[in-house]
This record gives sequence, C-alpha cells and structure tokens, in this order.
Amino acid sequence: MNQNEIKEQIRQNLSDESLDCQDLRVQPDPFSGWRIVVVCEGFAGKPYQKRREITLKKLDKLTIESLDLLTPDELEWAGTLPIDSTLEDLPLWPEALARSSNFPEEIIFPSDLDEDLNPPIITTFYSLRGGVGRSTALAYTARILARRGRTVLCVDMDLEAPGLAALFGKEAEVRDDQGLLSLLIALDQGNQPNIQEHILRISETEELYCLPAGIPNANYARLLNLINPEAWYREEENPLRKLMDLLSNHLSFKPDVILLDARTGITPLNAPLLFDLADIAIIVFFPHPQAKKGTEALVRAMLTSKTKRNQKLTPEPRFLVSPIPASKAPEVVERYQTRALDWISTWLSKLKEQQSESNKIIESEITQFIPYREVIATSDQTLSDREIWEDFEPVSEWIELFLPTRTEQSLLNRSNLSESKPDVLAELEFSAGTAEYQNNFLETFVATELVNKALQPRTPLVLGRKGTGKTAIFRRIMEGTQRPSVVVMSPSPLKKESFWVISSDGFKEIEKTLTDTGGSWREFWMLQTCLACYLSTPENNILPDESLAQLLNKRTLTEFQVIQCLEQMLSVNKVGLLARDWLQRLDQATQTETILLFDGLDTGFGNTQSDRQRRTKAIEGLLTLITDIGDNLSNLKFKLLLRDDIWRKLSFENKSHFFGRSVTLSWEEKADFFTVVIKQALLSPAFKKITASFLGQGLLDNYDYWMESQVFEVWNLLVGERMRGAKSAFTRNWVWNRLADGSDNHNPRALLQLFVAAKDWEVKEQKRNNYEKSIIRPKALISSLERVSKEALDALIKEEFPELQELVDHLKTLGRTPFKAEEVKGFDEFLKLGLEVGLLAIYEGTEDEVQRYKVPDIYRLGIGMTRQGQA
Repeated sequence: MNQNEIKEQIRQNLSDESLDCQDLRVQPDPFSGWRIVVVCEGFAGKPYQKRREITLKKLDKLTIESLDLLTPDELEWAGTLPIDSTLEDLPLWPEALARSSNFPEEIIFPSDLDEDLNPPIITTFYSLRGGVGRSTALAYTARILARRGRTVLCVDMDLEAPGLAALFGKEAEVRDDQGLLSLLIALDQGNQPNIQEHILRISETEELYCLPAGIPNANYARLLNLINPEAWYREEENPLRKLMDLLSNHLSFKPDVILLDARTGITPLNAPLLFDLADIAIIVFFPHPQAKKGTEALVRAMLTSKTKRNQKLTPEPRFLVSPIPASKAPEVVERYQTRALDWISTWLSKLKEQQSESNKIIESEITQFIPYREVIATSDQTLSDREIWEDFEPVSEWIELFLPTRTEQSLLNRSNLSESKPDVLAELEFSAGTAEYQNNFLETFVATELVNKALQPRTPLVLGRKGTGKTAIFRRIMEGTQRPSVVVMSPSPLKKESFWVISSDGFKEIEKTLTDTGGSWREFWMLQTCLACYLSTPENNILPDESLAQLLNKRTLTEFQVIQCLEQMLSVNKVGLLARDWLQRLDQATQTETILLFDGLDTGFGNTQSDRQRRTKAIEGLLTLITDIGDNLSNLKFKLLLRDDIWRKLSFENKSHFFGRSVTLSWEEKADFFTVVIKQALLSPAFKKITASFLGQGLLDNYDYWMESQVFEVWNLLVGERMRGAKSAFTRNWVWNRLADGSDNHNPRALLQLFVAAKDWEVKEQKRNNYEKSIIRPKALISSLERVSKEALDALIKEEFPELQELVDHLKTLGRTPFKAEEVKGFDEFLKLGLEVGLLAIYEGTEDEVQRYKVPDIYRLGIGMTRQGQA
C-alpha cells in the first residue's frame, strides 16, 4: 500500500467507530515499514490496544515501525513526532538527486517575483570539491556588503573543517562552548540557548558578524557525531530550521543577509543548506572534468527543489568559477571561461527550454570568474586592499539586488506614482524614428563629449554607424543658433527649402556629364558648394566669373534647373579654377564662421551596386576637395557626416589628412546613453513634475549638467532600478548589455525603440495588474526586446548591408548561438563584414583562428536564434 491508501483506510476505520481524526501522519521509515501518528479526541478513555485495534483494522499485513495513537491532550507531552510526508520532497541528497529526473513544469525563482523578498536573504556558498576558494569568496563578499551599509551575518556550516572565524582574524575569540555545533545540539535537545552569546562581531565600524562552527576539540568531535540532519527533516521539530528562524528574527540586530559556508562534497548537512534554506546558491567550481558530473547533478537537483521561505520558489543559482590560472596568454584564460559557461549552459538546458527567448538565462550574467591571486592564496585572513575585493563585487551585487534599495524606498515615499502614473503613461511619447523625423529635436538633443567635439567647426569629418547620431549632429548645426550653416547635401526629409540638394537620379545625370566632359567629382562638389551658398542666401551678390555667372541669369528653383545649371557649368573651360575662385570669394564675403553641411550621402545615391560604386567615387572626390581647400578657407568650414563602414572602404590620396580631425560617434557612457530617453520622457508634464519633486526644480532646470547618479535616479523612476524576471540585474545593466552589438557599440535609436514598445506593453498590463514602483515596470523591457531586435536587424540588413542577407539566412538555419566556425564555412567574406559591423562576435578563439562565433542579443532574437552554450 502507498501513503494515501494507508491514510484513507485509517480514516475509514475511525469513521466506522464514529471517531473524528484531528491529525493523521503517515511516513515511510527510511529502512522499512511505516511510521504512523493518529491524534483523535475519541481515543480518550480507551487503552492503547483498543486504539490500535480500531486504527489498524484491515491493515494487519502492514509493517509498522512506530505507532503513536494520541488524544490532543496527550500530544503535548508526546515529544518529537514524524512529519506527514512521503519523504520524496525532503531536502536531502538521496531525495533531491532522485527528484532531478522529474523536471518540474514550471520553475519560479525569487527574481521572477515583482515583490521583494523579506530580509534576510539567505545565501549558501557551496563547492563539490575543495581548494576553489569558497570560504574566501564568502568572506570577501561579506566585507563588501557590510561596507555598503548592509547588516551581514556569516555562519560557518562547515562543521567537519571549521575555519571561517580564522578568515576574519577572530579565531582566538571563540570559546570552547561557543559556536554553531553547540547551538544545534541544544536545539535538538529541546533547550532554548542564548544565541546572541555565540556570535562574534567582526567589525566595530560595520555591521558584520560571524557565527563560528566551534573549537574542534574532543568534546566538539563527540558532539559532531550527534548531528543528524536526515532525522531532523523526518520529525516535526527541526533544529536547523529553528536556528535559521532565531538568526533571522530574534537577534538584537536584524540581518539583511545571512551567508552560509557549506561543507564540500555530498554531506548530510549541506543538502538542506542548498535545497531548503537558500534563496540564492553560489556554486563554486573549477572547470576540471573531475567537477563536471557531480556539479551538474547538484544543479539539476537544486532546480527541482523548493525553498523553506516559499514552497513555490526554487533556490536561485549563481556560479563562481575559481581560481582561473594566471596566464599572460588570453586564449588560456578564455578556454577556461568558455568551458565553464558551456557546462553551465548544459546544466541549465532544461530550465532554458521553459523560458521565453527574451527572458532566457544568460550564463555570463550569473557567472563570475575569479583569477588566481598569490596574495590571496598566501594570506592568513581577508585583506583590506580594495583592489582585491573587486573580483568579488559582482557576487555581492547578486545578493544585494534581492534586497529593497534605498532608492526604491525613497521613490515609493516621495514620488506618489500611484496617482500620477496614468497621466504620465498618457503623455509619454518616445520618438524612435531617425533624427530626420524627430519632434522637439533641440529640446531632447544630448550633447556628449564626443558630440561636442563633432559640433566644432574644425572637425570636418564625423563618422558613425547608422543610428549613432550623425544626422542629429546635422540637425543640431542646421537648426541651432550658435553659428550659421549652409546645407549642401542632406537626408531627403530635411531638404525643406534646400531645393539644390541632389537626389539619386540627379547624381546619375551628373556622372554622365562628368564622363562626357572629362570632369571630376571634386569639381562637381566645388560647384555644388558654391551654388548652395549662393542660392541659400538670396541677398548674397557674390557671383562667379562671367563665364559661369551668365549661367545664373535666371534664379534656379527646382532640382531639374540645378542639374541643368551644373551640367552647363561643368562644360565650361577651366571650370575647376573658376569654381575655386568663386568659393574663395564666397569665403571672403562671409562675416562669421559658417558650416558647410553634407549628410545623407549613404542613401542619397541609391541602393543598387552601380549606385554604390557611384557613391564611392563621389565621396572620394568630396574628401579630396576638403583636403585640398578646406584649410585655406577662413570662414566656410566643411562638415561631412558619413557612415564609418563607407569611410573604411574609401581610397584616396591624403586620407591621413583626417587623422586627429575626425570624430567617430559612439556611446560609451551609460549615463549619456540613457539621457537620450530621459530627455524625451521629460517632455511629459506629469513626469517632469514627479522628477522635480524628487530631484528639486533647480536640478531639473539644468539637466544638461546632471551627474551620473542623478541620471540613474531619474532612470529608476522611469523604468525601475532592477530587473525582476531577468535574474535580478540592474535595469540599466540589462538594457546596456542587450542593446550592445558584437563590437559592444550602442545605438540610441534601439534604446528609443525599446521604450516605444515597453510603454505600449505597460499601458496594456497596467489595466490588468497595477504596478507602482516605476512608470514602466522592468518586465516591459523583457517583453519588448524581441520586437526591437527585429527592427535592429531590418535596419542593419535592409538599410546598411544587404550583402549580409545570405549570411543571416544561413544563421536562421543554424537556429542557435554560439556556433562553430566550421558551421559557417564558405561565408568567409561575409563573416569578416559581420564581425566588423557587430552582427557577430568571437565567442571562442582569436581573430586569426576563430573556433566559435556568437550573435549578440540585439540581433539574435530578430534572427530567431536560441542561446546555447555548447555547439
């Protein structure tokens, strides 16, 4: 019979005698038979034999190891009784490892919750094998958390090899009768020890404490034999759980974090530390084959476990790979890192099958690599050198991100989001189109250090990928009031009154004329620049030489007339000298520095192969003109905005002339990058009002001078500080990492596209599930990433590099990343370009010998590739 059948028969037996059952527990004995407890008011006055006869009717063939038949009054003095359980869900090694073969249909981690966990956050540090720096990692993590103002309690659970107090330099303070072992024995015996007396304070200036295991002497060894976690979890009185309750709630201080240092290997005590008590489990290992299978079994067992805190939650895994050998050869370090990430990906493969593509675990974000440091390996205790602590900073952040932050609490107290949020959502508008189409452009323009350099008149060449802000520079100069400008070439939507700006059809006609006359693109651009200056200022009477001036008898008003005029001028003898003379006289007549603007060259020539060839020749001619004459002009200053991939393919004399005189736009600072979206959000009066109440009106009026911390505060107000369904990362780190291409470049357009989609998602979700911690909840970003990825991929392939379509089609057939180099054999030319433009990155190997490639998230989801460690 199974447990349910036994319970059903006992209840029927009692019912037949008109007896009500107050409690019924049936548990298999670990060796054989059953342990049964029945609590029944009707047993009063009946001898034990009669009670047994009633209870076990029709169960005479059942093997009974223990049978407690009690009244409610008798229950009070009955002592420890077995729990009602099949024992299959016990957090012990045999049961946990057996469960791993039946993977649950749904796994919920603490980071998947919208709400925060109540402190303390219990974190278990565990390693299957020794010598990997587990206790050291715990000690430094504790130091960092305490330095950040957290109250930290470290517990030495390595009873067989105690030593945590020594790492903190406090071993001499541990008394013979002090420590965890004594407490567990006292609690097991039903005593109520003063737990505070067993705790050491590590720092007088910070809230850092340690519960040592004890002093390993003869009595310690005797008591160690009495430890029996397996029995504790079969009985209703559990000393280990009671200890954790006392540490969490009954000390003179309230820990924010409890760090448990678990014994290595598969020992009885460390099983519940991993499978029951831990909110987070830090698995420490070195990627040697000896550790692979055992650690895999541990991880899979943990993924099928549920925590004591909440039976719906699974302990959250994190990985510490230590110690990575010191090596001057990057490929050696990379090999260990790649192997570790591949292992982790395999261990978590069943979990990732459940997750959506935009919310899949990213191995690198839950893994930290600790390099070997001799100074740590040879030190007797933790060191105060902050540089040594840096390796463990990410570990402390993993833990701290589960705690309510001061910023979040301050936002809830001061921003009154619940009342303002509907108005803000109604007003929020993010302009995610190209700079040509953005409204309120000057109000939302973000001037970074690079942007300011690009705006300088003496920077003639501004380079950048599509979407990095080249046209924003163009508009800032064209629409700003700092200095006048003349538009010579512009993106089509910004032509406005600049009817002299030539289209792709016009360039075809110009090329025919140059072929017929033997003229050069340099001569054309000189004439076009003069014509733009002449036509853009009707009051300007600076005419060219008479041979050219006679062609300007009628005011040209259409592109056709401009082309006709240019064709006639290009046919004039010595047109190059005449045009140069005209440009110099225009320069002399100009009273202030004036920018000659050239933008839209990437698409202005068309998209066919012949169009691109024409574009190359034309741009080379323009750049030759700038190198020849640009420095000789006093007030007219050339400003050419160009895609960097086009620039790299150009070949012309004196290309080095632009060394030190060009700017390549990039977004390297998170604060600058996020200011792009914040400035647009501040166009909402309701959001601006909330921000003013939080930062103060003075700071709000000077947002061009915000410090990084202030940018992040407003970012947190807009979209929250931490991801919840993305393994507890800061939202700013999550967005920064996922919007990076393979070259780690960032595109503001993708950021704005993300917020357009996230705002739409939030509006719908808010109607169903109110959220008051931020205007847009972090999960909206996760749900919107795939849409942004598809838009980014379309922009890359359709607008910039259509030649990569064949490679993208092949990547779709592979279906997962990273992938081996041999799987893209025959695509060498496209692979080189893919790396260059950020579609790909090297996952393993070197540029000369790539072993595996990967596709970054910004394109991966758009392609439809899954993330997989081993290829």
